[in-house]
This record gives sequence, structure tokens and C-alpha cells, in this order.
Amino acid sequence: MKISKILNHNAALVILDDGQEGVVIGRGIAFGKKVGDPINPVLIEKKFCLSSVQLNARFAELLPTMEWEELHMIERIVEQIRKNLNRRIHDSIYVSLSDHIHYALKNHARGITVPNSLLYEIQQFYPDEFQAGKRALKTIQEETGVCLPLDEAGYIALHIINATSENGFDAGKVKQSTLLIKEILDLVQGYFERPLPAESLAYYRFIHHLRYFAQRILSHAKFQNMKSDINMLKIIEKTCPQSYLCACNVKTFIKGRYDMNIGSEELLYLTIHIERALLNNNE
Repeated sequence: MKISKILNHNAALVILDDGQEGVVIGRGIAFGKKVGDPINPVLIEKKFCLSSVQLNARFAELLPTMEWEELHMIERIVEQIRKNLNRRIHDSIYVSLSDHIHYALKNHARGITVPNSLLYEIQQFYPDEFQAGKRALKTIQEETGVCLPLDEAGYIALHIINATSENGFDAGKVKQSTLLIKEILDLVQGYFERPLPAESLAYYRFIHHLRYFAQRILSHAKFQNMKSDINMLKIIEKTCPQSYLCACNVKTFIKGRYDMNIGSEELLYLTIHIERALLNNNE
């Protein structure tokens, strides 16, 4: 394992034994070293073999601006996220969180606060990721003594959503998805002229469905029109007429905004979720 680029005293870009490029960090690991020197494996505290050359390059560009304590803190936060969410997290999280938290701390030192206009929606639609963001703020306070505002928990949650998205959404797409979910919820609640109960299980399931629905819309996925779904939809239309009409409004909205037909399968699912949320609201 030889150094291909020194990033700072505590980090270096290396060529691994299998020929792949990676990043290694450790206190003083690159101090007094030069390109081509071998790395002492005893000093390696963390090795990053990110999934693409582009990610390695972005991480390598970011690391020289960061102190050792910051790198250690980011690693601790990512491990907490993996443990608490128990799902696959793309290793781009190291790059996005390092970048975001580094500049959030810089902004705080300058007295700059960046309000999160989607904070309420993030808390509603992504409660698990938001709680992970709050735990990250607690870790940051423990490590640095800095108490970042709750807005930052929302921003961190967006990075987590991006890193766990099956479609590899960037932060911009995640924000679009969040706004789309809000618009659909507003449409449903406006149709029935009453709010859906945010604390109910039916509401949670509806939001969970809308998260994947929004991702499919923004990824321009194709929706199914199965004969069996069409037959079931006819039954649902009779048993849940208002929920069906509301779902049709959502269908019309998506067609007008994105020029996409959501198909009979999705219309069926939307109707069922809307009906369940309403029934829960009436209990």
C-alpha cells in the first residue's frame, strides 16, 4: 500500500495492494511522508474504499480542509446511522456529511444560520432519518461543544435519505420528492377538508408509500396497467367512492405536472391508503 497523494498529516490517497485507489486516515499517518512511500498499517485507523473513482476524488479534495477530530466525528456519526437505521447506506454519505458538517460548523463560527424551509415536512415524512439527524447533532455537540440548530438535523436527514435511496437521488431530488409528497398530502386533505392524523399507523404507511411513489415519479419510472388491477379497481371504486375520486385527482395532478400516467396499479394503492387513513381519522 503506497501513497499516491498526501491529503494532510492525517490522511492520504493510496494505491491498495489490489491496485484500487482508496483513502486512509490515522493520526499522523502521512506526516513526513512523500508520494510513493509505503503506509505503516499500524497507523491506519480507517480505510475508505469508496465505490467509484469520482467519490474517492471528491473525498480526497475535501479531506485536506478537515481536522483529525472532525474526521473521527464523521466516522462516529456514520456508524451511528448504520446501527440505528439498519439499512444499506451508500458510501457517498462520507463525502456528503463531511462536506455539510464541516461548513455547518464554519457557518456557526461566523454567526451564520441557514434556515431549513422543509424542516416540518422532513420531520413528518422522514421521522427515522430526522431522529438520526438529531442524534448526529448530539454527537457534534459532544465532540466540539457546538450546539447546531435543529434545522441542521433536517439537512443531515436529507443527506441520509439520499444515501439510502434506491434511485441514488441527489440532495436536489430529495427536496423535490419532499415537496411532491407535501403537495399530494395537501391535495388529499384539501379534498376532504380535514387533516389526516399524523400520529396514526395508517398515516405512517401512507407517507411511506408516497416516499417511493415520489421517487418513481421523479425517476420517470413506468407504471403498470394490469387487467387484475383494473378489475380490483372497479370494486374499490364502488366500495370507496370518495377515496377513489381523491386518488383520481392525484392522478390528474401528476399527469398535468409530469406528463405521466400512474396506471391502474398505483391508482389502486393510492385509493386504499387514502381510505385507510380516513377510516383511522374517523375512529
